[in-house]
Amino acid sequence: MSFSQLIPSFLLILVCTKALAGVPTIDAPLPPLAITERGELTLTDDEFSFIPWSSEAGLGKVHVIQYFGATIEHKDTFKPFTDLLQSSFEPGAINVTTVLNMDAAMWGTAGFVMSELKKNKRMLPLAIMVVDDNGSGVIEWDLGKAGTGLIVLDDKGIVKYFSRQALSEAEMASTVELMRVNIKR
Repeated sequence: MSFSQLIPSFLLILVCTKALAGVPTIDAPLPPLAITERGELTLTDDEFSFIPWSSEAGLGKVHVIQYFGATIEHKDTFKPFTDLLQSSFEPGAINVTTVLNMDAAMWGTAGFVMSELKKNKRMLPLAIMVVDDNGSGVIEWDLGKAGTGLIVLDDKGIVKYFSRQALSEAEMASTVELMRVNIKR
């Protein structure tokens, strides 16, 4: 096969790959994401380890998934909202998962990022923290150039809210209210 014959095949593969990405859509199931390399950080008997993680793991409760790059630029994108969640809901009322895209980390910073993640896990042992080494969430959920996303799911895994950027005060308030409505169901 010649090079000129390969070009259309390559373009078709690119288009099909993009078409398979599943943008989180309101009132539809969240397109599944499974992270098997590293995955969820666990802490047992003062020892850290990783287990595979799936976006379907939080079924049964209202679930917030925040996905962002392991960079200084993105680390606080959703912090005002997650801070509001801590003051708005009793511990255990909702699931909150943080997925870090390590593929976005600057070269040489992975060790620092992992150290911070472990420090946070010690402070918040019940927090669900996931490491996505390959940035698969950016592709699977079509998170765009910034590679950030905040997704709110009901207890059945249906998307109730989705944003690729930081939330305004009004968006935070309405999203918390939306979560309360879904908890009462």
